[in-house]
Amino acid sequence: MKSSITVFLVNGLFFIAVGVVYGLYTKFTEMVGFPALLLVGVMSIMIGVYLWLTDRRVGRQPQDNEMAEIADADADYGFFSPWSWWPIACAGAAAVSFYGIAMGWWIFPFGAVLGLVALIGLTFEHDRGDHAH
Repeated sequence: MKSSITVFLVNGLFFIAVGVVYGLYTKFTEMVGFPALLLVGVMSIMIGVYLWLTDRRVGRQPQDNEMAEIADADADYGFFSPWSWWPIACAGAAAVSFYGIAMGWWIFPFGAVLGLVALIGLTFEHDRGDHAH
């Protein structure tokens, strides 16, 4: 985490410096690049400060230890169903919905209904059938 903090803070300072130089070079007449570079720098510093505060609270992470093993960073990622078809249905419903937003609003409700059915199916797939808990 220490290297991530350093990268974000250095990037933030770099983008703020480049934004000021860019503003001076364009005499602050171009009002897209200058604020954008400043905002990228500020957001990078915000991420660096967040990581620093998190590192202070959590303590030493396995990625900061040079002698750490890969298994030291192993965490419980949750339970996933490798046989489930519902994520594909959710993706298809999202595709239909976004297609409806792009091409015609009358298509969007069909995607929303499909999305609702797919989300309910994904949520309750372990309550019924062969894989019920």
